[in-house]
Amino acid sequence: MNYFSESYFLKIKNSILRPLNYILGPLQNNFLHKEDLKYLDLYPPVFIIGPPRSGTTVLYQLLCKHTNFSYINNFIGNWYRIPILAAKAYTTLFQGGNELELNSNFGKSKNHYGPNEFGEFWYKYFSKTHFFKDQNKKSADKLKMEIAAITKIFEKPILLKNVVNSMRIESLSNIFNNSTFIVIGRDKLDNAQSILNARISLHNNKNHQWSVITPSMRNNLSMPFHEDIINQLDDIQLNIESSFKLLGNDKFIFIEYEDLCNNTPKVIKSILQKLNSRGLNLNEKGQIPRQLNFSTGIKVSEPDYELLREEIRKNEKS
Repeated sequence: MNYFSESYFLKIKNSILRPLNYILGPLQNNFLHKEDLKYLDLYPPVFIIGPPRSGTTVLYQLLCKHTNFSYINNFIGNWYRIPILAAKAYTTLFQGGNELELNSNFGKSKNHYGPNEFGEFWYKYFSKTHFFKDQNKKSADKLKMEIAAITKIFEKPILLKNVVNSMRIESLSNIFNNSTFIVIGRDKLDNAQSILNARISLHNNKNHQWSVITPSMRNNLSMPFHEDIINQLDDIQLNIESSFKLLGNDKFIFIEYEDLCNNTPKVIKSILQKLNSRGLNLNEKGQIPRQLNFSTGIKVSEPDYELLREEIRKNEKS
């Protein structure tokens, strides 16, 4: 199935699921209980963040496949307004484990059990400008109770990956005060090329903004693609750095995509060791691949490559 047929199928699926989510949404309130919040102390959530096309998806898949994290799968992700009911249904309907694949299509995994970014769920609470929609304790408590209830069902720490959460770190940390953020970084030029290729593959347009829309992008809609992409990467990096300075070292684990690919078991073991030192009690399972394919070098046209490289140099000097 090519991208365009997948896109058509997705539109049909969403046209059915979206109204059902809104119709069934009020049922979720019956499953929100403050006493469930204790499960977030027992099993604190972990967030994977970083720029788009930086390796967040493969890290997510590796940790879901080779550790005992719980995670949001595609079945639950489809029911973003009733995820507690969906999690209950999933554990009832689908018994036994499934063999996760280490591949994806621009962040989307295959099969009902594949890891899901849970994007529509987060947009219930956060605006497109990455601010909490309702600046009140009631809304924050509801978000916290939803994640707590799902955690209770699986009785394991929940792993949540969404690159847009790279712009919501402080809000998430305030709500989930025991949470940890795993930040993955990638060579900026490799990362920028991969974003450019995603824009071309998905939209056939180098200038079509894609994935995390940052303040610089939103305020300069007519920027040429090479400036737009580098500003996107710089904005995300700046927000992560400022959050790190504010929240402290205990909240973050930093890894590099190249290290993850070149010595996969070492990096996964290091992540588990750091998380377990914070009381998460995670275990390794299965045989972790020794290494993964690593893409680097020129992956776009020579002119585009030079434009991106020069923009990086210009921004580093300023």
